[in-house]
Amino acid sequence: MNNSIPILLSQSLKPRLCKSCLAAARLRRVSTTASESALNPPRPPPTGYAHLTNRALISVHGRDAAHYLQGLTTFNIKTTTSSSSGFYSSFINAQGRVLYDVFIYPTNRSAAFRTSNGGNESEEPGFLIDVDQAHAEALRAQLKRFKLRAKISLRTIDPGEWDVWSTWGDENDITGHTANLQAEAIGCSDMRAPGMGRRTLTRDGQRPKITSGEETSVDTYDIRRMLNGVPQGHDEIISGEALPQESNIDYMGGIDFRKGCYVGQELTIRTHHTGVVRKRILPVQLYGMDEKPPEALEYDPESTSLLPSAGQNIGRVNTRGRSAGKWLKGVGNVGLALCRLETMTDVRLTEEASHWSPENEFKVSWQLDGGEEKEVRIKAFVPEWHKNRFSIRNMSPQPNA
Repeated sequence: MNNSIPILLSQSLKPRLCKSCLAAARLRRVSTTASESALNPPRPPPTGYAHLTNRALISVHGRDAAHYLQGLTTFNIKTTTSSSSGFYSSFINAQGRVLYDVFIYPTNRSAAFRTSNGGNESEEPGFLIDVDQAHAEALRAQLKRFKLRAKISLRTIDPGEWDVWSTWGDENDITGHTANLQAEAIGCSDMRAPGMGRRTLTRDGQRPKITSGEETSVDTYDIRRMLNGVPQGHDEIISGEALPQESNIDYMGGIDFRKGCYVGQELTIRTHHTGVVRKRILPVQLYGMDEKPPEALEYDPESTSLLPSAGQNIGRVNTRGRSAGKWLKGVGNVGLALCRLETMTDVRLTEEASHWSPENEFKVSWQLDGGEEKEVRIKAFVPEWHKNRFSIRNMSPQPNA
């Protein structure tokens, strides 16, 4: 018997992927560990759209829905009851720590929603909550716990019934997209940072109706979001630990400091009026120990930088002292980190002397699973929209740009 036959058969049975499949596989893969750093998503296109498969939707409907959510979220729900546009908000705990960052979309003016789900919930006021998929069931459980006698119904929306999309581009391209959105559509402008585009909900597996742009993966969308300095989800806004202001939820329009009582309000309001926010989440860029610090924030899809594990402290190069910040998450050579502003940037919060110097460099050190020590340098960048939303002296948020 020819011993080569099994070898030939095994080789012939190996799956072969076409070039388009290989490209798609490469697009989906995000560099989250040192072993994955060789494959990064492409640069985000100037005009594009992405299906945000890492988001889930929870339906809150019933005559008490607005009043119920008003006591749990940081945004003023009452100001939205006559509007069909969604808004950014958050749920925080009694200690003022962020539990979930969310978008909330009113549905009672949407003909598309009234005809979905077999017509159920058709005439009742209600909302869809857009939340990190990994924490959707935890948020639903919390909503149920606070329900008490409120006349509301809760359910998790199945994927494909309604999906979350992000679209972005130049003003002319976005105008073309908006023109195709009917008045009863569910969505909103993403006002967290300039240029973030629009969030749109589509039903029955449909894509948003846009006139131009390239469809990208959620990974490519995340790169664009990080470059804009916009944190999102429990990997970046650590549930039960992060403070709203340190997570930029105030800058991103998710807190109404004039609304009435809600869970966690006391510490949030006190920090706003009397405190100084010394740390904030900022976009950062990684570079080699033998490289010069970057002059501007730029994503390099060909980067082979090793990404630190989440939560690693940031320290000064050649200097001992307290942590200058904490690494959160990244892709390729860029990411987000919680940074001490007067240590890692030239921002001055008070009239006291700043600890920042243009000669200072910073690093993240960590250990791989095999025990090997790794180190990479890191530089923080303050987005222009941050500078437009605070006063140098007291970090008082300004109206959204």
